[in-house]
Amino acid sequence: MEQKETVAEIVAHVVAEMEKLQYAPLTIAGFIRDSKHLQSYLQEKTGANFFTEDLGQAYLKERIGFVPPVERPLTSREAAHVRCVRRIGEYQSYGLLLRNHMSKCHPDRDWALDDAAIISAFIKKMQTADNSQATKKLRINHIRRFYEFLESRHLRGVHEISAQLISNFAVTLQGDSPIYNKHRLATLQHYFRFLYRSGFLEQDWSHSVPRVVVAVNRNVPALWEKADLEKLLKSVDRGNPAGKRNYAIILLVIQLGLRISDVAHLRLDSLKWERCEIELIQHKTHHRIVQPLPNDVGWAIIDYIRYGRPKVDEPYVFLTVNAPYTQLVPSSIGCILDRQMRVCGIQKKLGITSGMHSLRHALARRLLEEGTPLSTVVDVMGHVQYDSATPYLKVDIDGLRTCALSLNEVTKDA
Repeated sequence: MEQKETVAEIVAHVVAEMEKLQYAPLTIAGFIRDSKHLQSYLQEKTGANFFTEDLGQAYLKERIGFVPPVERPLTSREAAHVRCVRRIGEYQSYGLLLRNHMSKCHPDRDWALDDAAIISAFIKKMQTADNSQATKKLRINHIRRFYEFLESRHLRGVHEISAQLISNFAVTLQGDSPIYNKHRLATLQHYFRFLYRSGFLEQDWSHSVPRVVVAVNRNVPALWEKADLEKLLKSVDRGNPAGKRNYAIILLVIQLGLRISDVAHLRLDSLKWERCEIELIQHKTHHRIVQPLPNDVGWAIIDYIRYGRPKVDEPYVFLTVNAPYTQLVPSSIGCILDRQMRVCGIQKKLGITSGMHSLRHALARRLLEEGTPLSTVVDVMGHVQYDSATPYLKVDIDGLRTCALSLNEVTKDA
């Protein structure tokens, strides 16, 4: 009988894999620290240092109260413990570490195995669909994750899969965001359905992909009150270039509800000063929108351009503060609000979405409270379909209350 490896031995293998995949040193150090907590638990419970999936689940339940499915976002420490247990379980089962986020260091790595031709056909089909580039890239990464799992099982392509193997893949996603996993598995369903209908597979494996049931619009956005927005804006130090830029960005999102991708790609020639308008092509939908430029937003942008923006030949409005002065990327814009909330003492609430996108919800809520028709709100927010506006309706409690029927109204004609 093959001797089972101890957790300490598995951890050594996982650390070597993480180094090979170029994980950050702090991430590796965090994994080692968390694995020591797990080993102490195993020694305490069993008197040995061997891992099983059941013991891993018991550890997560007793130490951090994690029992899947979890209906709230995990804290960073909880997520770290879950990742630690999952990495150890993955290596013990498959002899390989499945990386969640694809390494940018090896973009050309051959992950398609023997299925390069059929993956190319699927990608070509996506190119003809009405999907944004970001959506296409995300779906390709979902498929890539599945193929990395196949590689870990020493398989070469989808012709070797089974219903059990698909189920095993779904298990490896445990602990990640339920919404993200729902999209991952939905992409896999689309992929299998495409392969079957296109004649690449004789069996439609899409029916074997587990479904993740997530409540529609389960992430409730932060309900920003006017006082909180004023407190947020007043806390920005506009006496330096970074403050001038950040103030203009936050005010732009509050007043116009622009997505952070559109703020990042906002060009100097998008500012139509003679008409007091902003004209741009939305990065997500590729639709052209024209928005009025309020005076306070306009003067904030002017203050930044005149006294805060680096004097460089760049077409974009918002640039980095330090050299080399380049376009500010969406992820950096997303961090601005978090930092400013800490400065002014506004606390995040667990399970409440409070990023830059929540300011879009705040604008939509204000418009609905003011009696603005939903069709106008959809246009202002830059949506293509009415369905995209449903998250705004759930935060307009007063508006929904006016639509409710009293008991008398329900029963009077009965």
